[in-house]
Amino acid sequence: MSRTYKFVLVAVLAVFILACNLVTTPINNVGDAASTAQAFASEMPFETLQALATAIPVQTFEALPSAIPDVGQYFDPNGTPVDQWNTIPIMPQATVGQEFSASTYSYTVPATAADVQQFYNQQMEALGWTSPFGFQVSEEGGIMFFQKESEFVTITIAPDQNDENSVDVILQK
Repeated sequence: MSRTYKFVLVAVLAVFILACNLVTTPINNVGDAASTAQAFASEMPFETLQALATAIPVQTFEALPSAIPDVGQYFDPNGTPVDQWNTIPIMPQATVGQEFSASTYSYTVPATAADVQQFYNQQMEALGWTSPFGFQVSEEGGIMFFQKESEFVTITIAPDQNDENSVDVILQK
């Protein structure tokens, strides 16, 4: 055997051993993790597990559905629309509008989603707001985001049943 052949054979053998080590190390680590989890589980008394299940009062579970806001009402505002809400412009064509909380105003407008997008891009830029990102606005609606210092405005555009668009303005200070 030539010296070059021996060197290549040793190099291939070394690469094979390293590859085997790379494959078996993660398997050994999984075994170690399983042993740790098993030891942890066996150290915890069964009474503790029972106590965890009963530590949360039933009233908490009953109150959870009532804590979730009813956002469906945002798509059906009632009332006379305003020209601006918390310094955020409202489209002049708005037919109805309603403030649902200190941070949410919703209105309906007989304009396309593209018209709503164009209106807010122009108006918000003129007021010093920037749009760090947004989602594609199509005839099915979309979401726009604006930022000015530490304030954020989210504008959601969604079509309604009357061939109009529901526009939700959410202000986060």
